[in-house]
Amino acid sequence: MSAAAFLYAFQRNLFKYVGPLLIGIGTTSCLLNLLVFTQNTLRKNPCAIYLITVNSVNLMILYFIPLPIVFSSGYGVDPSGNNLVFCRLRFYLGFLLSSWESSCLILASIDRTLVTSSNALTRKRSTRRLAITSVICVGLFWTIFHVHALVYSQIFQYAPGYSVCYFTPGAYNTFITYYGLSLNGVIPPLFMLILGFWTVKNIRKVRHATQHSGSQHSVVVAVGKPQILESKDRQLIRMLLVEIVTYILCKTPIMIFLIYREVTRDVKKNEERNLIEQYVLLLTSFVFYIENSIGCYANILVSKTFRVELKRILLNVRQMCVASHQNRI
Repeated sequence: MSAAAFLYAFQRNLFKYVGPLLIGIGTTSCLLNLLVFTQNTLRKNPCAIYLITVNSVNLMILYFIPLPIVFSSGYGVDPSGNNLVFCRLRFYLGFLLSSWESSCLILASIDRTLVTSSNALTRKRSTRRLAITSVICVGLFWTIFHVHALVYSQIFQYAPGYSVCYFTPGAYNTFITYYGLSLNGVIPPLFMLILGFWTVKNIRKVRHATQHSGSQHSVVVAVGKPQILESKDRQLIRMLLVEIVTYILCKTPIMIFLIYREVTRDVKKNEERNLIEQYVLLLTSFVFYIENSIGCYANILVSKTFRVELKRILLNVRQMCVASHQNRI
């Protein structure tokens, strides 16, 4: 069996069997995250508002982007290859939702940097109103910015009965490549890393200041409200940092591949190499969407607050089901 044949079989089985499982796991993850973050104990926190938006967007991503790929690559059914409206909506929503998710993660990172600042005035800038306004403004911006995908996505017929939805070749295709590498590839992880390190640095300053003031025997008069990082804020910071790490790990492989493909664009390639590259693109696309599916399970591992809230919700649901069953009897 050639390398191309092996990759084709592997890719087909991956999307046919593992793809639906990933979407099911991801749907459960997003719904559980939304249940927890919308509780009274968390939903008033600005960071929770960003995470609510991220999980809402992730839920839409799973059904608008990976699901069509599962149908086309796993089951040989590609609606976007025959319907121009579906073709354009698929790319438009893909750009819109991916950009919105990464932007909300960056906004959440900025919020955590503000909350952990040693400056009281800076900490006051972290507000629920600012979070809601930022989420809406960013969403509207990306909604307008990505209108180009509704115009320059086309259906190309390569053989009788074989059509593919893709970008218009030429300058627009080149623009999309560099756009994907920058706005959806390099820039978001870079901002997240910088803000993440900044937040960790602020937390260390808080700990150092607390330990230093606790070791002093003289009377200290504090001017303004002292910096106290609540347990809820610490837990949200931990969940956000894990979300950022997961985002970078899952999004990086496809970015590396796109850079490779752009560097080797002028290299003459045989048919087998082109097929291999196409299947590698699909595999890295699969990894790309793992991050959208595992947020809840990562939160369960790293956050006690999340575990307690989730357990309480599930117990309440169980009690409601038992009570409903008893009433029927």
